[in-house]
This record gives sequence, structure tokens and C-alpha cells, in this order.
Amino acid sequence: MNSFKNLPDFLIIGAGKSGTTSVDNYLKQHPEIFISPVKEPNFFGYELNTPKDFEGSPQLNHYNSSVTNIDDYLKLFQGASVGQVKGETSNTYMYHEHAAKRIKHYVPHVKLIAILRQPAERLYSRYLHLAREDKLPSKEFADCLDKNTIWWKRNDLIKEGFYGKYLDEYYKLFDHSQIKVFLYEELREDPVKLHQEIFHFLGVNEDFEIDFSITYNQSGFIKNPTVDKLIGSKSPLVTGLKKIISEKNLQRLKDNRFIFKKVNDLRSKNLSKPKLAKELKSKISNEIYRQDILLLQALIDKDLSHWLD
Repeated sequence: MNSFKNLPDFLIIGAGKSGTTSVDNYLKQHPEIFISPVKEPNFFGYELNTPKDFEGSPQLNHYNSSVTNIDDYLKLFQGASVGQVKGETSNTYMYHEHAAKRIKHYVPHVKLIAILRQPAERLYSRYLHLAREDKLPSKEFADCLDKNTIWWKRNDLIKEGFYGKYLDEYYKLFDHSQIKVFLYEELREDPVKLHQEIFHFLGVNEDFEIDFSITYNQSGFIKNPTVDKLIGSKSPLVTGLKKIISEKNLQRLKDNRFIFKKVNDLRSKNLSKPKLAKELKSKISNEIYRQDILLLQALIDKDLSHWLD
């Protein structure tokens, strides 16, 4: 048992491109919940690492942008009021080698939430996300079937979809009552019910009504580069604004739901989202993820046969 105070009461451990950014923001609306102002601090995944571990690797940038010191991590929760339930979202906890054991070391009674998306769909959504950022791992999505490509080397691509393998460790380390697993389709079909279940799990008022009018972190190919330069996340206007106003005032702008919704809607309209071909989805699901899906199905006791159809 550790002696640190102000550690989180719950963690959203992933998976990426499964609605975790939206849930992170929706939970912020609840007055009894405090969410870290920094999404994806990744502390429990990187705490045992040093920059030398990632020399010459693109992962070094991700490490450097994470919170790797316990004192800095604790500061993330200083803004919580007495009685608020504290939490943070780091999708990397799903697959980081040391994450589950470090979480157990620091917060053995923590509550863990996972939101999982059909793995081929999650992978395709990640592809569209990287297209939006102009960072595609390869030109064609079908390249992911080639085991000799970067698709099989990066943690956030093929590897992240093996949910059963990763969650198996969590189920071995933590009491099953501490783990709550949702499916992405549950979030899409009935977000009210899903959040009520989260509220019940966290022990806060279940009747609080969330505003679901904003869908966060949408992905796709940029339709009009000129529009993106004006309102995109990396536009000179946005980056310039970050330089001239204080962090506190910048956060106030981010928290202004009216402004955020307007900008978010404009960005979404400038994205093209081609559909994933059914044949390719089936091939990825059955040739790559079939055994892991069956393992996951047994772990969480939910029928996932539709993930393989």
C-alpha cells in the first residue's frame, strides 16, 4: 500500500478510437466527478522508463509529452473539491507493458473502465485519425494485412486491438468488481444508459443529465486544406492563440461548450469519412483478431459474435 494522497479513484484505460475522448469530456460535466485537465498523462505506463529507452524511436515524442513523475502526476488532481471522485483517461494503459502492475502498486483499489470497439473498426478509425493529422502509416489501409509493415510494429495500430490479451492481465491482478467494460456500440446506441452505469459504478448521482450534443475527436480525410488551415487544430490561428493567452484563459475557451461546438461542427464538416469495405473488415476480424475476440468474450461475459460476422 502506498502513502501518496490525491491519487485517482478511477481510470479509463482505453481503448483508443473507441469514444474515450467523448466519455472523458462527458464525465467532466458531472459535479461529483473531477477529471484530470490533462488527457492521457500515461503515468503508469511510462513511470519506469527514461528517455534513453526510446532513443531513435518515434515513441520518444510520446514519452516526452507524458507525465512521468509522481509529483507532477499528483498535481493533476489538485483542483478536485472535497468529496469529488477523481479520474483520468490514458488509452495506453490498455497495452503498456508495465501499466497494469504499476496501477496495482499505486492504487490497488482503483476502479477501471474500458470501452472497446470492434477491432477492425477501431483500426480503421485510427487510420482516418492519422489521415486527418497527415501522418498515415501507409497510403492504403489494406496494407495492415502485411505483417512486415509498420502496422504490426506500432502499439496504436494492429497491436492495440488485442483487447483480450491485455485485459486478461487486469483480470488477474484486480478483483473483477473493480473492472467495468463497455462496448463502443453501447455508447453509440444509448449513451444515457451507459453513463448511468458509469455513475453507479463510481458511486455518484445517477440521475445527473449529460449534454451529449458534441462528438469529440472525429476523424477523416481533410476535404479543404484551406479551411483546415483556418480552423484545424494545427492552424496558425489556433497555435498563435495558444502563444498569446494564458493557460487559464485558454482552458476557459476550451470549456466554453458553445464556442467548442461551433468549431467542432465546422471541423467535422471538413472531413471525408469513406466507409470500411465489409470484405476487408471481415478479413481483418477473422484472420487477425478472431482468437483474441473469443478470449475477450469469455473474460467480459458479453456476446461478441457480431464482431466476427
